[in-house]
Amino acid sequence: MGRFDVLIIGGGVVGSAIARELTRYQLRIGVLEKNLDVCYETSGRNSGVVHGGFAYDVGTLKAKLCVEGNQGMDELSRELGFVFKRCGKVLVGKTPEDLETLKRTIVQGEKNGATKLRLLNKEELHELVPTAVGEFAMFSENSGIVDPFNYTIALAENAFDNGVEFQFNTEVTGFTWEDGFWTIHTNHGDFESRYVINAAGVYADVLHNMVSTRKLHITPRRGDYCLLDKNTGDFVSHTIFQLPGKLGKGVLVSPTVHGNTIVGP
Repeated sequence: MGRFDVLIIGGGVVGSAIARELTRYQLRIGVLEKNLDVCYETSGRNSGVVHGGFAYDVGTLKAKLCVEGNQGMDELSRELGFVFKRCGKVLVGKTPEDLETLKRTIVQGEKNGATKLRLLNKEELHELVPTAVGEFAMFSENSGIVDPFNYTIALAENAFDNGVEFQFNTEVTGFTWEDGFWTIHTNHGDFESRYVINAAGVYADVLHNMVSTRKLHITPRRGDYCLLDKNTGDFVSHTIFQLPGKLGKGVLVSPTVHGNTIVGP
C-alpha cells in the first residue's frame, strides 16, 4: 500500500475536515475508518446545531475554534454545497439565578469573540419564539443548523476528489514505531505513515492509550432524539435550549434544514 505522509484515524466530521484541509499541501493522505462509510457514529447522530461560541471557557482552544468555525460556515457551505441556515438560538431561563447566569454567559461569549448576543425579556422572547416557555433568554443570532450527514459527506467527498485515500471497514488494532515511521496495524493489514492523527471521536482514548503512558478515559453520554414529521416544520423557527445544568445542556427543540423539528436528547 506504500507509505503515507499522514494517516487520519476516523471518518467522522473532524477526520473528514482535517483530511480536506491537508489536501492544500503536497502530501499522501489516508483515512482509516472502521465502519462502512463516513459519518457512521457520533458525527451523524446529533442535533446539527452550529454553536455561537459563548458556552466555552475563555481562552480555551474549543472556544476559539467554535467562534472561527461559526464565522466561516457561510463560505464553507457555498464552497461545498451543503445547506447551512443561520436561524439563531435562544437560551431560556426562568429564575433570578438564571438571569445572572445568562448575563455572565454573554460576557464570556463576547470575550471569546462571539457577536450578536443579547438578552431578551419575556415579551421579546415570546415575540421572537412564541413556543418558548421562559421569563427571559439570551439570543445568539449567529447560531445555526446544518444536516450533519450532508456536511460530513461534503467534506469527505471534497477530500477524496483532492486525492485522499479512504479505507473503510478498517479497524486499528495497534501501532509500532520504527525508523521515523508508524506502522498502523488493522484488521485489513498494516499501513505505514510518517504522521498519525487520532480523530476517532469517543474512541480516541482507546487509540491514545495504545501508545501513551499518560492514559485517558472518555465517558460518552447517549440519549435519544425524536425527529418529528414535517407537518411540525413551522413549530419553531429558532433553536431553543434550556439553561445548561451540571449534567449538560438538557433537551433542545430545533428546526432542521429539511423542514422537520428535532427534540432531544
